[in-house]
Amino acid sequence: MSFDSSNNVLPIDEELIDKILVPAAKHFLSTEQYPISSLPMFTGVGVYAIYVDSGADTIYNGVLSDDYPIYVGKAVPSGSRQGKSTTAKRQLRNRLLEHKRSMEQGGLPVEYFKCRFMVMTGIGEDLIPALESTLIRMFHPLWNSYIDGFGIHTPGEGRLNQQPSEWDTLHPGRPWLHKLTGAPRDRNQIAEKICSYRMR
Repeated sequence: MSFDSSNNVLPIDEELIDKILVPAAKHFLSTEQYPISSLPMFTGVGVYAIYVDSGADTIYNGVLSDDYPIYVGKAVPSGSRQGKSTTAKRQLRNRLLEHKRSMEQGGLPVEYFKCRFMVMTGIGEDLIPALESTLIRMFHPLWNSYIDGFGIHTPGEGRLNQQPSEWDTLHPGRPWLHKLTGAPRDRNQIAEKICSYRMR
């Protein structure tokens, strides 16, 4: 008997999906921006975006407008990968603080960076990855789609033979970077990628 792969494909009503995700994305984009250097106190999980001042003295000067995200990410409840229902704590805020620390270690002036975020609760937590993907498709943010490595965590012992990421090549300083044994990348080539980046 021949295998018909169509029997294993879930038909998706794209219009129905858009009716949920597009309004959610619009609401997210209407939320206030906050300096990443002085985040308000809040709890919960959800999605976020990071922005850089277009006039700041960084390698990104003039590449992005103030309201165009340089990075989009998410924070999900702990235990979500195992299907466990856990209480959302400060995962979203802590993730933003982790990014702030990476930028500081990389020598970036955090006072020129802002963020916006949207807390998602209840069954809405299940939509967090889909909404993150929707926002990335909308904007193709520089640190998501062109310059890799910003969102990575400390590599485990078995991955120390890898190259430094493009982000870490541009902004060296994270404490585990010196442990990587892979060949260094060409910083000038990465800088050229930034110059050729175009907002959507």
